[in-house]
Amino acid sequence: MRFMIGFLLLFFLTCSPAGAFTEKEIPEYSLTVRFDPEKKVIAGTSVISLSAGETRTISTAGLRIVTASINGIPVNPEPGVSVISFQPASKDDKLKIEYEFFLNQGESADDNTPPAVLSEGISLTSGWYPELEGLAIYHLTALLPKGLEAVSEADEITVRETGEREREFSFSFQHPLGGVSLIAGRYEIGIDEHQGKKIYTYLFPEDAGLGRVYIEYAKKYLELFSDSYGDYPYQRFSIIECEAPTGSSFPTFTLIGKEVLRLPFIPETSLGHEILHQWFGNMVYIDYENGNWSEGLTTYLADHRFEEMKNAGDKYRKQMMIKYQSYVTPANDFPLKDFTVKTDKVSGAIGYEKSAMVFHMLKKLLGEELFHQSLRKFVDSNRFKPASWSDIRTAFESVSGQDLSWFFSQWIEKTGAPDLELQHVRLTYKGSKAIVGFEAIQNTENFRIHLPVVLETDDGKEEKVFALREELSDLEIETDERPLKLVVDGGYDVFRTLSSEEFPPVVSRLLGDKDRFFVLPECGRDEYEAVAGYLTAEGFKEKEGERLSFEDVDKSSFIIFGSDSITAKRLFGTPEKISGDFSFSVRENPFNPSRVIALADGTDIPGMINYMRRIPHYGKYTTVVFEADGGVKKEITESPNGLEATVTQEVPGMEISRIIDVPRIINEIGDRKIIYIGERHDSFGDHRVQLDIIRKLHKKGYPIAIGMEMFQKPFQKALDDYISGLIDEKEFLKKSEYFERWGFDYHLYREILLYARDLRIPVVALNIRKEIVSRVAKEGLYALPEEDLKDLPKDMDFSNLQYKEMLKDFFGMHQDSGERSFNFFYQAQILWDESMAHSIDAYLKENPDRRMVVLAGIGHLAFGYGIPHRAHRLNGLEYSIVLNNSDVEENIADFILFPEPVEYPHSPKLMVFLEKEEGKVRIAGFPSDSLSEKAGLQKSDIIISMDGTKVEDIADIKIFLLDKKKGETITVTVMRDRFLFGPEEKEYRITL
Repeated sequence: MRFMIGFLLLFFLTCSPAGAFTEKEIPEYSLTVRFDPEKKVIAGTSVISLSAGETRTISTAGLRIVTASINGIPVNPEPGVSVISFQPASKDDKLKIEYEFFLNQGESADDNTPPAVLSEGISLTSGWYPELEGLAIYHLTALLPKGLEAVSEADEITVRETGEREREFSFSFQHPLGGVSLIAGRYEIGIDEHQGKKIYTYLFPEDAGLGRVYIEYAKKYLELFSDSYGDYPYQRFSIIECEAPTGSSFPTFTLIGKEVLRLPFIPETSLGHEILHQWFGNMVYIDYENGNWSEGLTTYLADHRFEEMKNAGDKYRKQMMIKYQSYVTPANDFPLKDFTVKTDKVSGAIGYEKSAMVFHMLKKLLGEELFHQSLRKFVDSNRFKPASWSDIRTAFESVSGQDLSWFFSQWIEKTGAPDLELQHVRLTYKGSKAIVGFEAIQNTENFRIHLPVVLETDDGKEEKVFALREELSDLEIETDERPLKLVVDGGYDVFRTLSSEEFPPVVSRLLGDKDRFFVLPECGRDEYEAVAGYLTAEGFKEKEGERLSFEDVDKSSFIIFGSDSITAKRLFGTPEKISGDFSFSVRENPFNPSRVIALADGTDIPGMINYMRRIPHYGKYTTVVFEADGGVKKEITESPNGLEATVTQEVPGMEISRIIDVPRIINEIGDRKIIYIGERHDSFGDHRVQLDIIRKLHKKGYPIAIGMEMFQKPFQKALDDYISGLIDEKEFLKKSEYFERWGFDYHLYREILLYARDLRIPVVALNIRKEIVSRVAKEGLYALPEEDLKDLPKDMDFSNLQYKEMLKDFFGMHQDSGERSFNFFYQAQILWDESMAHSIDAYLKENPDRRMVVLAGIGHLAFGYGIPHRAHRLNGLEYSIVLNNSDVEENIADFILFPEPVEYPHSPKLMVFLEKEEGKVRIAGFPSDSLSEKAGLQKSDIIISMDGTKVEDIADIKIFLLDKKKGETITVTVMRDRFLFGPEEKEYRITL
């Protein structure tokens, strides 16, 4: 790390004419340092030689300059100067600087200087000596206290005893470097040799036992990479342990933090990555001004290669794209040519993940052999000098003979990724060939890509790669077999935007969302003070669950602390507790699949802060569980691989010999605690079947109750009083507000209710108040006032995506509204389902000796998505689903019945349009050919009575007509306003 204060001092001798200069040579830099651990200071002398006429700058930021001279002539820089410019007149001119570097924020150290003195030694990688611009040959000599072992960039290290308290380390390295390092510590040294190269480990005594493992892995990597990219360029390689949490590579050695080094998987993963940097980054240097290609290339050739060797390359590539998509947005994206070093998650995803994918696409484009030949060419052409993306392109074009300007322009100089979509999949037959056509749409800027497509058939698969350039490409693939499914880029060979189906809910998606917040439990918020402070510092906002709006939930990713909190329960039902000291589980946001929601649970709330700080290291996982014994469990939610489209499906069939009747169905479902019978509300045949099942279950002696969607919970007393015989049918219909709250003819359900009344079978009102559901459908759950919230179920699960898609299809057929309207419709549907599930659960818990027959619409029961799965979540009771006249689909129900249509005794109608106002029922109009209009009734008449029965609301009329027969004559008394003369009461005889 270099620290520039901002002042510039020019030191130069008289220049000779330009023509007098000889060819420039690599500068020589001699550096002698002494480390005083008591004063925590490095005292050093640097001597720099340049070619005559060459100008280089030297940074002295963070150093205290003692003396500076050129050929013995003192030069006194002004205080605060941080950059020296040296331009010698001849090759014999030398710049000598004596300086001090104070470690650990010493008296002369800049405030930003990182700690360099560690308890086990020193770790100096930059900013600790006068740093010369560009490459140089370094000659480093270090005088260090006895007991310390030292390492720097060197092919050979010579150690000489200089006294009782010091040893002198001389480092010989003949290759040019961009800078020099010095690492020293109280190490135990391990040594081995492989193919003429020496391999060392410098480990703290407590970790010395790991040395043999690291040496053996280093041998494998050095051999593997030497075979691929040319001989290892140096005579020795060292693995050095340090205290700082790092993992970095330097010519001839890698520096690994002790906490990292102790992880069991590091020798199999990160060590190989750092060793490969000996070729890419430490031998072929990086031309940072034109972009850092090294991290992506090393990631691809090491980390990705190791996964490919385990047949998991496709999974690794998918993870790279997940990481990129989690953090990179159009607003923060930048081209690869601008990547220099990783400074945050965004730059890392571009410089590592995207870059690695670019090299993968280059290999797929040219083929394995040409790809590796090109890399050898690149290495051979750029040994020990800076190289750029342009140099990579030159090597690949030279070997392949292709013009790759389009490739490097598209992927290195531009931002973004293709956003592909499959549309209009079609199947045609031509003779013995099945031809599958489809459109590949690019929803963003058009990219030139090579798109792999697999057509799965009933006897294997067909594979084809399509060259895409346009916004819309119409493509075809043919087969001799029956086609089943298209899979586009299922192996993740193209760097692209993942579809929502492919993009699993993982930690990185939460961390990468710029609009993120957290919600603490309703009680005990003070215990979360440390966690709240940490998250706020990390860019999360705090919101109260009770005050969340739909916009909060819909537009953000967030963390909910406590799976049993109200906020969690109203989104995911009652989430299952994950055993462990602390769990962090990410789920898809039910209302917006581009966002995620995390549930955080822990037994030690104040101690959660320690786990939360570790969560960012597990970005690729969906669920992370920290055990009390130190173990960590990690899981990733499965998601489809590639863009998928079904071409054909097996035609469902029924085994006719298995068709059974209701009595045999009763024998199979009689032991179930809950029996759901789905209906088409207006089909009397469906209701007859429901009654038949109820009768047969009752006759078998099963103690049953009947749960009905048609009645709402506030009117349970009216049901109870009617079933028990305390009130008659007319009073029941009035008190239950049946006609105001259910839009179907009462005759459809009358037989079931009369049967229940005769035999005193309890009937349970399952539904929530209609007004609440209607309000949610218009404004959403989060708009409900406080007085309505108390009527909501304590928990609701919105996470069933199959049900959501099914409802979306239904919504699309009946509505022409946006996503917001659908989300409110979806919330209303879930509220409806959950309310009925909770009613079922509550009744059965209060009456454990009974079973329940539930009567509800098919949509609430099909596939178990609506009520059954939700009730099962609450109580775990066994159930069966019986549907009437439903489509035959796999897993839609346990049984499907096909009752014949049955006519029911319709009540006759007055054929008037009615409206209620101020306790009066007024005629609002008439349908065509109305018998009431023909009898003399007029618009605006107020109906007072019918055959002497007082009429106060519309239900009174429907109840009066309930048992009337067609052809009967009734007397209707109305009040009619007269002009000037006031209201007049009139009677009319109407034949129904």
